[in-house]
Amino acid sequence: MKKLALILIMVMIFSLAGCSEKEDQVESKSQGSSETNETETTDGSGTDEKQILTFATWGVSEDSTTGIFKVMEDAYEAANPNVDIQYVGLPFGDIKQQTFVMAASGDAPDIIQTHTAWFSTYASSDIVEPLDDLLGSDYVNDLIPSLKADYTYNGKLMGIPWAPTPYVLYWNKELFQAAGLDPETPPTTYAQMVEYAEKIGALTTDNGDKIYGLGEPTDKVPINGMVALRNIYGFGGSIMTDGKVTLDSPEVVEAFEYYKHLATNELTPTSSKLKDLRNLFAIGRLGMYMDESGARNVFRNLSGEGEAFDAKWGVSLVPLNAGSESISVGAAHGLVISSGSDKKELAADFLKFITDKEMIQAYHKAGDVLSARVSISQTPEMNDDEFAKVCVDQLSNYSVPLPENNPGMEQAYLEIADALQQITLTDASAEEVVKALADKLKGLLE
Repeated sequence: MKKLALILIMVMIFSLAGCSEKEDQVESKSQGSSETNETETTDGSGTDEKQILTFATWGVSEDSTTGIFKVMEDAYEAANPNVDIQYVGLPFGDIKQQTFVMAASGDAPDIIQTHTAWFSTYASSDIVEPLDDLLGSDYVNDLIPSLKADYTYNGKLMGIPWAPTPYVLYWNKELFQAAGLDPETPPTTYAQMVEYAEKIGALTTDNGDKIYGLGEPTDKVPINGMVALRNIYGFGGSIMTDGKVTLDSPEVVEAFEYYKHLATNELTPTSSKLKDLRNLFAIGRLGMYMDESGARNVFRNLSGEGEAFDAKWGVSLVPLNAGSESISVGAAHGLVISSGSDKKELAADFLKFITDKEMIQAYHKAGDVLSARVSISQTPEMNDDEFAKVCVDQLSNYSVPLPENNPGMEQAYLEIADALQQITLTDASAEEVVKALADKLKGLLE
């Protein structure tokens, strides 16, 4: 049966390239049902009882990932004929609230997809199950240390990182050349990056539209507060040390002055989300910015040029700043098992299956995702081109953990994002913004 499953996997991997439309049948099963199905046995006599495993996810409903979710479902069911995977499709922006409501009513899905930016809310709740014993020490110890730390709470692994995507630097080669810069050579330090941004920021499009030198997301959403830690750490600052907020420091002030400089000199679009920066980059109006590895497929789609657009941009490690090494943070989709599930062991087996070598390689080919497992991330299949090699290098060697999960951390990220709005949209000084932010975080985190 395992051999059959592997054959099915390979067939469906090669069919992914043509899977651009949603497949209605992916969500045609009864979503959220906790009842068992009765199916005819192979000899036509009597019935077999199937175990239904429910999985709340936004990925099954999105055009870019619906195909790979169908692959996962079919492959697991082929290897486990007594199991019926039922996806519960929920929008990215609603899944946290809706799954908490479902848990409160005793109807939580067995598995829930989450995100690093708001995982702390799940981790510190009572609706998710610790995973150390369910997954086993061999699996847990194979996780990349920084990502393992991001999904740990009070010493327990409360979720697993899935499809991790480190933040790396993207640059537009055509804009580099137009600004008199070497299109094949990215900046190696933050100071050089800002210098390049100023030259690119002096350009305009043929229609006279503004071109931005360096994009930083500053809209008031939690993920932007989390992304800002890349800069705070890069300037030598920190959020917490030994349970105490350490934000109010010269290093953090310098990081906020960096944002102020970009906004004051119109080098970055203000109040932007990552999706806004991706769009500007795809249409040739943004010289540089840092984003997840999954952005490559987004550029290809938004530009309308597909893979041909790859010739117009490059990717590199995050430039050096206060220290001698590149510093990044990793974002990841996370997976948790509901504490109310009566199929915890089956859910854990499914999590292992979709994060094991064959399935994560299929997901990598479909969407440039990486593996959170050390043993898999270093395989040739996960380093299949120069782009992937840069991303794996950043994730494995130059990414640091986020602050320890805390019940107030998601709100803290939102407060950091609000501070970014203040520094980029008002006349407030970096010292004022950082001091006020530190006071807020002390009330949330200490």
